[in-house]
Amino acid sequence: MDTNNNNATRPRPRWFGPALIALVLLLVTVAGWTIRNLTAPDEVQAPTTPAASTAPTQGAAEAAAPASGEDFAWDCQAQLSTDTSSVADEAPEVLDWVAAGYNVVPSSDEFGGCERRDSGLRAGYAHSEAGSLMAAATYAMALDPSVSEDAAKDSEVAIAEGPNRDRLEEKAQRIRDGLEEAKGGLAASSATLIGYSQDHYTDEAASYQLIYDLPSENGLTQTIAGQVDLVWEDGDWKLDPASGTSMITGDQHQGQPYVEWGPKS
Repeated sequence: MDTNNNNATRPRPRWFGPALIALVLLLVTVAGWTIRNLTAPDEVQAPTTPAASTAPTQGAAEAAAPASGEDFAWDCQAQLSTDTSSVADEAPEVLDWVAAGYNVVPSSDEFGGCERRDSGLRAGYAHSEAGSLMAAATYAMALDPSVSEDAAKDSEVAIAEGPNRDRLEEKAQRIRDGLEEAKGGLAASSATLIGYSQDHYTDEAASYQLIYDLPSENGLTQTIAGQVDLVWEDGDWKLDPASGTSMITGDQHQGQPYVEWGPKS
């Protein structure tokens, strides 16, 4: 039997032709992609722009942050005016003159005192010339730790710390206990503030002469100048006492010029 002749004459299957054509097309396609990738220039990738940082720089953060407020003794002081105008030649505007202590004292929504103590004393003043003047006029007439236990608590609030304050507190205690006679209350209650003169002012200390009209025993009116010194301490104006026995000193006014200011001006 001749097997070679049989194989040569055997017919091919019907699917052979289409399969061969598909194979050729596949090879052509692969070759085309290969040639394109080898000959085409590399694509230049666009540089990636880094995302802008949303974190602020230190300078920007400091500029955006609110300025830290001053460390006041009372919360209400943060609402007072920051006007730094001088009062050496022009008196500040007063909302009203209110009863306190032996007499009347100035009250202002702009300059203080915004804190009313149980004794009636007003504290909490603006850190300015106007604030210091308001404090001086108030302490001269309404600060007296000898009149009651509530008033005794005002010493730490309104009198500068030091040996003079300690001695004044001891004296006030003796008066409250009836061991010493109180003086000056009657004269203070009949005095009328008519003006002031500024001796000096800095952010740390201030000094004023408060000018009062005071009726004398002969029926005439005498003019008295009371020396009031203050310091800025623990976030408020406080009286810097003249000594361990007197908070302020007074003498006959010698006719020096002063700025008119008071409940009747």
